[in-house]
Amino acid sequence: MCGSLALAHARAGPYTRRAVTITRSLDPAFVSTDDIMAAAGIARRTVSVWVEMGFLPAPLKVSLGQPGGVFNRFPAHAAERARFIAAKRAAGFTYDEVRAMLAEMDAQEARKAKAAARPQPPPAARKSGRRR
Repeated sequence: MCGSLALAHARAGPYTRRAVTITRSLDPAFVSTDDIMAAAGIARRTVSVWVEMGFLPAPLKVSLGQPGGVFNRFPAHAAERARFIAAKRAAGFTYDEVRAMLAEMDAQEARKAKAAARPQPPPAARKSGRRR
């Protein structure tokens, strides 16, 4: 019976009812839970657990103005961070070891941001004249 059902679906033609996925065109500075799940190959519950553990930033809840139309909006770097965590967990690192790695990464990023925000000294004025 399953074979005949598959055959009936194959013969149905281009006007059959199919699930339609709508491509969202949101701000590229943000990602959704689905984007994080796809990037890291993890389940929705894992994303929630990692947020609770502090591994991922807390999302901003965005409403679409309809019942059930609420989704999470994470900063774009959360997808890369989740990919990093998933790779380290797959390599056998414990959550405590991953937490230490993330703390070191965050400290490096803070140092880079601080250095970039520091005002640069003006270029030294050249002295004109001849050498002695």
